[in-house]
Amino acid sequence: MGGGPLVVIVLSHRHPGQVARLVDRIRTGTDTVAVVHHDPSGEPLTLRPSSDVALIPDARPCRWGRLSLVEAQWRSLRWVADNIPEFSWTLLVSGQDHPIRSMTAIEKELAASPYDAYLRHFAVTSDPAEDTDPWQAVTRRRYLRKRRLPRTHRSVPLPFARRHPYRDGVGLYVGDMWFNLSAAAVHGMLADPLADRLLGYLRYAPIPDETFICSMALNARPALSVADDSKRFIRWGPDASHPDLITADHLDEIRASDAFFARKVDASAHPEIPDLLDQLAAERTAS
Repeated sequence: MGGGPLVVIVLSHRHPGQVARLVDRIRTGTDTVAVVHHDPSGEPLTLRPSSDVALIPDARPCRWGRLSLVEAQWRSLRWVADNIPEFSWTLLVSGQDHPIRSMTAIEKELAASPYDAYLRHFAVTSDPAEDTDPWQAVTRRRYLRKRRLPRTHRSVPLPFARRHPYRDGVGLYVGDMWFNLSAAAVHGMLADPLADRLLGYLRYAPIPDETFICSMALNARPALSVADDSKRFIRWGPDASHPDLITADHLDEIRASDAFFARKVDASAHPEIPDLLDQLAAERTAS
């Protein structure tokens, strides 16, 4: 990992008290920095910058299912590279994530990691016969045969495939937006001209945040070593459009997990959960 800090980018838009607590936990590492991109259209955030807390300047509103969410990720990565050039790794979390291991344990694992990135991902080819998961067919339609309507998150199916950038050796990859990227991966991706092509195309695609970073990382040249793991504990109910809220019922599963963070945590609905997760992380460190 080198000697630089671990940077955790927090994308937030509400629950300022919960975000503040998350930032305090991030700061407990030996050398960690919290970088917060807070949606200015959300609840006001009163965090003050310090040596290990930074606020992305001129943060812009983020809209679910639209390119603004990807742009927030990309601008945050560029800000980190420009302002913390010695960083070692950068992780993306939401304001409703919470560490389930100590930050020092996360630092140590990344310092010894043989990988350049951890990203849950899968490839989507043009040939349905190559599919191994039903979700590949869903995302093939989403990213190749749908177009998002202007100024809305709604999209419409097309009778033909859009002219897309996934050709001439460029593959389409889909997965979680919650990345874990080494400094080498970040610097290489920021310098890659593929970014402009993908950003232009995804402006009119539904849910671009589930493909942009994955496609950048998996198409990098020279190739990156990418583990198929987001290092996030997330549970989904049947046919759910959002992750389940973390409750005490998940604690045994979380205790057995090697993930870095759990999501989705809502301290207003389950105020005991941040304390329980902190206790669990402390127990794991002591054992």
